[in-house]
Amino acid sequence: MIKIILSLITVLMLNSCSTTNQTESQVQHIVMCWLKPSADKDTFINSVKSLKSIPEVQKISIGSKLQSVEPVADNSFDLAFIITFKTNEELQTYLTHKDHVNAVEKVLKPALEKVVVYDFQEL
Repeated sequence: MIKIILSLITVLMLNSCSTTNQTESQVQHIVMCWLKPSADKDTFINSVKSLKSIPEVQKISIGSKLQSVEPVADNSFDLAFIITFKTNEELQTYLTHKDHVNAVEKVLKPALEKVVVYDFQEL
């Protein structure tokens, strides 16, 4: 009986350790992109993916729009990406990081007809 109780306590302790990381608030940097007709989509995508090398970046997801039938959906953008950070301070550091500034100035900004950015912290 003691072995069963100890096993249950161990499982509960391990479970509580793993859920601690999953419940931490993160910061999401969402970027909606409308590309110029002359833009090289592959170069743009690769430039965004290269930002993963910046230490503050936890994760990058990039993709193209899906045609939605929802009346409130905006189907006009070409690409969107989400970059995840642990904190708002890490987002601020990323925004001034030389690799981010370089990518924006040399590849991203010249390819963009329009861009909209949404930043939020998870609750």
